[in-house]
Amino acid sequence: MGYLLIGVALGAAIYGYMPEDFVLKIAGADNPFAVPVAAILGVPLYIRAETAIPIGIALMGKGMSIGAVIALIIGGAGMAIPEMSMLASIFKKKLVAMIVVTIFLTAVAGGYLFNILL
Repeated sequence: MGYLLIGVALGAAIYGYMPEDFVLKIAGADNPFAVPVAAILGVPLYIRAETAIPIGIALMGKGMSIGAVIALIIGGAGMAIPEMSMLASIFKKKLVAMIVVTIFLTAVAGGYLFNILL
């Protein structure tokens, strides 16, 4: 329940205070690099499922493309920094790098696919 409240608070802050022009410039539908940038930005955010929905709705309300939102969520949920550091202590760095690349490419491919289909 606490994560849901955090997500709603972040979504409300984004919706109320983030300039729409900024969102459109960085992650609008007209920017072809919006999806990979959103995937990269999702990594340090560590977005949980409970917080992703209100944040994504707020960002889409500001003009972010659905593909960029999907890439942000996949990048944030799949490549959290604490998880990557834990994996680095267990596996070889080459394997961890391949996991990161796979998740990033999945986020980008999913984001572009959503932009095409929707």
